[in-house]
Amino acid sequence: MSTSSVKVENDTVVSPVVDVKLELPTESETIKTEKETVVPTAIDVKIEPTAIDVKVEPTATDVKVEPTAIDVKVEPTTSIPANLERNIVKQLSFYFSDTNLPYDKFLQNEIKNDDGWVKIDVLLTFKRLASLSKDPAVIAQAVKNATGSILEISESGDKIRRKAKCTVPVADQKFLNEMIARSIYCKGFPRTATMDELLEFASTFGDKIITKVTLRRQKTKEFKGTLYFTFNTKEEAEKFLKLESVKYKDVELERKWEKDFLEEKKKEYEDKLAKKDQKIKAETEKYFKKGFLLKVDNVDASVTVDSIKTICAEFEWQVSFVKIVENEKLAWIRLKPVKPAKELLEEFAEKVNDLDIKFSLPEEEVEQTVLNEMTKEMKGVLNMKDKMKKEKNKNKGGKRYNKRRNDDGNSNNKRFKTNGN
Repeated sequence: MSTSSVKVENDTVVSPVVDVKLELPTESETIKTEKETVVPTAIDVKIEPTAIDVKVEPTATDVKVEPTAIDVKVEPTTSIPANLERNIVKQLSFYFSDTNLPYDKFLQNEIKNDDGWVKIDVLLTFKRLASLSKDPAVIAQAVKNATGSILEISESGDKIRRKAKCTVPVADQKFLNEMIARSIYCKGFPRTATMDELLEFASTFGDKIITKVTLRRQKTKEFKGTLYFTFNTKEEAEKFLKLESVKYKDVELERKWEKDFLEEKKKEYEDKLAKKDQKIKAETEKYFKKGFLLKVDNVDASVTVDSIKTICAEFEWQVSFVKIVENEKLAWIRLKPVKPAKELLEEFAEKVNDLDIKFSLPEEEVEQTVLNEMTKEMKGVLNMKDKMKKEKNKNKGGKRYNKRRNDDGNSNNKRFKTNGN
């Protein structure tokens, strides 16, 4: 080398120990260094590295980063498929939508606690969202990338809320009626259909056209095969209703306004109740006649069934039954069908009683209801007596049969029936 200085170009990393071979010129057998040190003509010299600042650019190698005590935003390590992002935002938008949020008590409680924010960890307890992704970073990134959404992500990246400008409607009767007015009842789906399948079917009519799918279920939570489609506008619902044909897997769907369907169901229910009431009324008439019931008011703790019967006896009223309703401070007197209650009250006008109780005639509907209840109670008593009687006869017959069997050890069905009677 002609000089003793070493250059490091292009930020090259120099190893800690470098072997350098020096070739000397032929004219001289020795070379003097700055410190007058004689160097042999051909020697190996080890040069220790000096304090050289070396810039090291990261290469495509795995680097372990130890966590420090600072807040770190978790970003997904891989890109999220567009369809997955779309489905995540769609599901979250439903949770915070006008059609769901006003009626979701759980979310309502959550948004009250933190200025509308809901933690992603909480939202991941919802099965449908968790079925898409269980990674909070993926959920956060999907909301962050969404355009035209009603949702926003917190600066920390761990909470989601409905944008402040999107006011949550009040879930009153007016709002409910408005939703019903743009909802269509549909019938004809297989009972085995899943929510995912039905949502996929709803999406075939356009993006954000059907904003809510409400499945009708039985008490066992099983799908009935009928549902409500709530549309974004009433016009879109009307357009859907006017389609010549709508099929689900080759099955034609029956469609009508939800309002009309609810009216039909209400009428069916009222007719069913009317038939039931008619049946109960006919059953009641077998036991009691109307017009022989008295209502008694001002019945306090000092009034008893016997004290009421005593007053009726003083008035020469023939009483069949007295029932006190303690929590309502009233009583009912069922008279024997001799003289109607109305006539007895007319005679009672000039009479007084020591208990300061008041007698009156019940309204017709009230009278029927009370008599129906009394009929039910009486039937219960009669059924119990009949059951006890049968049990008594059964046990009695069994003893006779057992005694005969023990005597001859040769009983048969014919003998059992005879002895049982």
